[in-house]
Amino acid sequence: MNNHQGLIHRPPVEIAIYVTQHCPICAYADEVAEHIRHDFPQVTLRIIDLATTSEPIPEAVFATPIYLLNGRVWSLGNPSPQQVTTTLHQLLHA
Repeated sequence: MNNHQGLIHRPPVEIAIYVTQHCPICAYADEVAEHIRHDFPQVTLRIIDLATTSEPIPEAVFATPIYLLNGRVWSLGNPSPQQVTTTLHQLLHA
């Protein structure tokens, strides 16, 4: 859908990263999140610790770390920096 200035309206991009404190590879999720926040500030990003959250956990979350992109599993385990850049660039700049 186009707005009045001729710009294309894109739906928001939301990433939820589910982690647990006892998961050794979950610590790297903080680095992935920082990369996303730095390079893609328009992305809404949340890190959810399964041990402390009070929100309902989606059925798709069965292991950690797991990344949901707009509510769908995007990555089981930490995505590579290249995967992050490629996926988000395509979504935001296509």
